Amino acid sequence: MIKITNILVPTDFSESAMAAYEYALSIAKTFQSKIYLIHVYEPLVYYSEAPLGLPDMFTMEQNIQAASEQSMKKIVDEYFHGRRETYGDIEVESILTQGKPFIEIIKAAREKNADMIIMSSHGRSALEHILLGSVTEKVVRKAPCPVLTVRGQGAFKMP
Repeated sequence: MIKITNILVPTDFSESAMAAYEYALSIAKTFQSKIYLIHVYEPLVYYSEAPLGLPDMFTMEQNIQAASEQSMKKIVDEYFHGRRETYGDIEVESILTQGKPFIEIIKAAREKNADMIIMSSHGRSALEHILLGSVTEKVVRKAPCPVLTVRGQGAFKMP
């Protein structure tokens, strides 16, 4: 018998990511699961020979972290808790961390004993995929648990 106790839901705050939330809520309701909503922001890269007058990188990172915390809170409050009438009282915990997204997602899946990861795919073209890579693809290949990929909003671009 399949038991799904913990669901990890990565988000990049895009409309595509929202497509995965509905699946997570539905599965969490069916299995009385806990949802872990995770956002990973990458560290800023700067060079020592940067011209004077650039904004303080530490302040910029603090601003990114604060904006991410605010976005996570908004998603949990408005999207997840805002659907209690439909899905009941599902426990949602936010995880905000810095690093390479696919690595941190896999690490969180192990730490939280995720039984499933539910995440969106942006449907990029072949060239965009080569240039930008795919967090979703890397997670699917390396995750310690099943990964449900949900096609995000917008039209799929044929390679």
